[in-house]
Formats: sequence, C-alpha cells, structure tokens
Amino acid sequence: MRNLSRTMIGRLTALLLTGVLVALVGVACGADPTATPVPTATPVPPTATPVPSQPSEPAPDPTATPTPDAMMMFESEWEDLIAEAQAEGEVVIVMGGSASRNYRPVAAAFEEKFGITTTVSTGSGGAQTDRVLAEQSAGRYDVDIMMIGGTSALRLIAAEALVPIPPLLIHPEVTSGDGWFQGRVWYSDAATQEYVLNHGAAASPENLGMRYNTDIVTQADIDAMTSVFDYLDPKWANSIVSIPPIAEGAGGTYSTIISHPDIGEDFLKRYVDPEFGVTFSTDFRFITDSIAGGKFAMGIAIGSAGRDLDGLAEQGGPSDRLIKPFKEADTLSGGGAGDNVQMPINAPHPNAAKLFLNWFLSIEGQTAKHELSEGTPNPSLRDDIPCTGTVDPRECRESGKTYIYLTGDPVYTQRTEESLERAREIYRAARGG
Repeated sequence: MRNLSRTMIGRLTALLLTGVLVALVGVACGADPTATPVPTATPVPPTATPVPSQPSEPAPDPTATPTPDAMMMFESEWEDLIAEAQAEGEVVIVMGGSASRNYRPVAAAFEEKFGITTTVSTGSGGAQTDRVLAEQSAGRYDVDIMMIGGTSALRLIAAEALVPIPPLLIHPEVTSGDGWFQGRVWYSDAATQEYVLNHGAAASPENLGMRYNTDIVTQADIDAMTSVFDYLDPKWANSIVSIPPIAEGAGGTYSTIISHPDIGEDFLKRYVDPEFGVTFSTDFRFITDSIAGGKFAMGIAIGSAGRDLDGLAEQGGPSDRLIKPFKEADTLSGGGAGDNVQMPINAPHPNAAKLFLNWFLSIEGQTAKHELSEGTPNPSLRDDIPCTGTVDPRECRESGKTYIYLTGDPVYTQRTEESLERAREIYRAARGG
C-alpha cells in the first residue's frame, strides 16, 4: 500500500505543475500512517497559461506559408476569374496618345492567350475623355479599361467616372509590389493614389524631352549645352516650338518645370516671354513637320510629337532627341497614355476588365509591353523584367542610381495640379488665352 501511495503522490505532483488543484481521496484501509504528506497547491489565476505536462510543439513561424497557401488560393481565384471573363467574351479598351500606337499588339496577345475578344478604340486622350464623359452622361457605359494621360484622367476623377483600382488587383506579382521600382505599385493621382495606376516611366537626364533638327543644331551646340537654361540662349530665340501649358498633351512637362527643384518658375517666365519668341501650337502634325522640315531648330514640351520625330529619326530623318547629363537632377517621367491605366465605372465586362488589368501588370503582361509594342514605350516600372525589346535603352533605369520621380512620387504628385495651374497662370500672363 505504501508503494501505491507514493505513485499517487508522483502523479499529483505532476498535476500540480499544470495549475490544477486535485483533492486527495481517502487511502484504503491498512495504509501506512507515516506516508509523506501531500502539499497544498497554490491556486492558479484563471488567466494564467497552464504549463503542459509534456514538452509542447514549437510555436509556428509567422512567416510560414499558410495552409491552404496563398498561391493555391490565388490560382483557384484566377481560374474562376478566367472562366467568368471568358463567359463575358469581350473587353473594350480605350487608348489615347502613345498607348494607341504602342499597345494594340499587347491587347492581341491577351486575346490569343485567353480567347477573349479585345476591342480597342484609339485616339487622342482629350477626345477619348470627352467621349467617355458624354456616354456616361447619357447613361451609356461601353468602356472597360482606359489608357490615357494624367491630365485627361484628372477630368475623369473630377467627374467621378472611375473606380478605385487597388480592390481589383489580385495577382501576387502585382499586389506584393516586390517586383516593382522601390517595392511598390505607383499611382499618379496624388490626392487619392488609387484611380490612375502608373506602370511605366522613362529614366533620363532632365532635358525636358527636347528634340532637335540635326541640320540646324550642330554637335558643337549640343556639346555646349549643360543645363535646360541653355535653351534660353538668345541664339535660339524664335527657333523653338512647343505645346502650350493650357492644352492637354504637354501638362506633364510644364508641371515638371515648376516642380523640379533645379528649374522652377524663373525658367518658365523667360521661356514664354514673347520677346524670346517660342511658337506655341496644339497641332502635333505641324510641330513634327516644322522641326523635321527645318522651320524650327528644336521642340520642347511637344507631347506625342516627340515620338513621331523619333520614328522619323529611325528612318534617317534630320532629327534627334537630346539625352545628355545636365546640371539638373535626373528624373523618371511617366504619366502619358502609354504609362497609365484607369478603370471606368459600370464596366460592361467587369471580369474581363479585371483579368486584363492583372495580366497586363504581371511579369508576362509587362514583358509583352516591352517586346510587342509597335512604338517605343516607356520602360516598365517592374524591376523584375529585362529592359529590352522595343524600349529605348537610353531610358532604362540604372541600378543603384537615384531619380526624382516627378510624375509618380507623392512628394511631387501632390503638387502636380498646383504646378500645372501655376504654369498656366504664367503662360496666360505672358501670352493671354
């Protein structure tokens, strides 16, 4: 019986270590009266964590892949989205400016991959914006996706014609941001950071996108230029053409002029002064032909006319783009139609639109943008794809280099509208209109 009592005591001692109070039961008749007494247990507060009687399993790693893991969940959601998009059968994409020239083959690649008819409507960003706003005012919602410039997009935001993009992003290559420049997805609408997703930007010295006629501007002239303020040399008076800041299509350049810490209002006031004699026009064909034909030596803030001149240069025409280090800090510049995506309200094919958005921003879609574009798109803001294909290698980001991202960094984009309006005020004060 003594042995039995010691066994019970051993068990009770283990139980006491877990905070459980056990009442002793009477010992059977004949038990040894000198048995070791059992100590009284101290009550354990109800909120205390009980100590297990056996070693516990290691705590789970909070960074471990959950079960079912996120990728399996995504693949299931992705398959469902594809099926729903294919049931809709079509996606309607409105493209303005450079997107019109660049991305039709990319849309065709999406159509071939998923078997969804991709209807593309092209035209200027301003005209496309007018169209969509007019349709929505009449209760018509015919567009699933838009690719227009930031200036036109501001009108759509003001009219509440767009839906927020973040809730539509489901692809892990997009949502994590890991593969993107500075580890984040970029938006160029400063106030909300959700309606205008910016997926492309050109890295370059800040030369204001200047194109020039190589028969007029000599290599010695180019070598002598070390700053944008050299454009204001009296020798170039009456020799420059531009889009005015009051017109759509060049707003990004003018907001850059005001926002860039090394340029500012002084440059613009001197640039728009009638005494200096810049010719301002909203006719892109006129700008292109006049520079190529020698009427003007150079063009600054010429919007998509710059891409047309680049195309002429590739065919041996007398034009070139100035890309050289200047005193002003290097920048990333995007925000044009070829760099932005917007999602209109009441999309007629919402699943197809969501599928295209996520695919286009994925590694595969952005690689297609680089490799298949008909024109010369700005390099993707993805860092995990090669900067090759149809992009201009001079516009690729250099690893380890710092850039001022005037059209994407909220530090600057929060002032975009203010800067553009200030540029317009300066222009109107000098030129009227």
